[in-house]
Amino acid sequence: MGQIRKARGWVGVLVVVSWWSVMPVALAQERGSERVLQVTGQGVITLPAQLAEVEVGVEIRGNNANQVQMEIAQRLDKIISTLRQKSAEKLTTTGVQLFPIYGERQQLLGFTGRNTVRFQLPISQTGAVLDQLVSQGANQINRLSFVATESALEQGRIQALQAAVQDAQKQAQIVLQALQLTPKEVVGVTILGSSTPIPRSFALAEVRASTPILGGDQTVQAQVKLEIRY
Repeated sequence: MGQIRKARGWVGVLVVVSWWSVMPVALAQERGSERVLQVTGQGVITLPAQLAEVEVGVEIRGNNANQVQMEIAQRLDKIISTLRQKSAEKLTTTGVQLFPIYGERQQLLGFTGRNTVRFQLPISQTGAVLDQLVSQGANQINRLSFVATESALEQGRIQALQAAVQDAQKQAQIVLQALQLTPKEVVGVTILGSSTPIPRSFALAEVRASTPILGGDQTVQAQVKLEIRY
């Protein structure tokens, strides 16, 4: 009887070890039998720009710091008043600077002050408004770029995502048809992101306020990854 109990105990150990060693292999085979194709689609939408984003400034040099600041403030008051009358959007101060100027022997020669503001206007109005701002004391045009409106950009993001999905589906269809395979349902969707590239900025030398300013286009991009069972 002692021998029989030992044999049974030995057989029981074999059964337990065999069950734990076989189970993961069966799960791996079951998961491996699901065939999934991963494709990444890209959508690019081009939008016409309706707004010009401009940064203008006033720079003054003088012997007295207070006088420099006062003259800058007077000019900027006129500039800001004009921009508000023209219903400029996103009007904001982007820089306030005042620093001393020294000579070769570190003697104080004077002060330079610079204040800048940024705003958005319809492209059709920009040239005439810049002319007016220059006549009111603006002596710097630091940046000019062209952008679409927020509502147009939001609609563009939606269209770019739709185009990215269609692109991914088209790629999957081409690949599976070439392999004589049949696509089934989509089992996974990942939005990899959507972006609006920064509009190109023009330097002062490229801007001619007396000439009509013509805007360009702005693009919106999106990427989507699909997992399609076949």
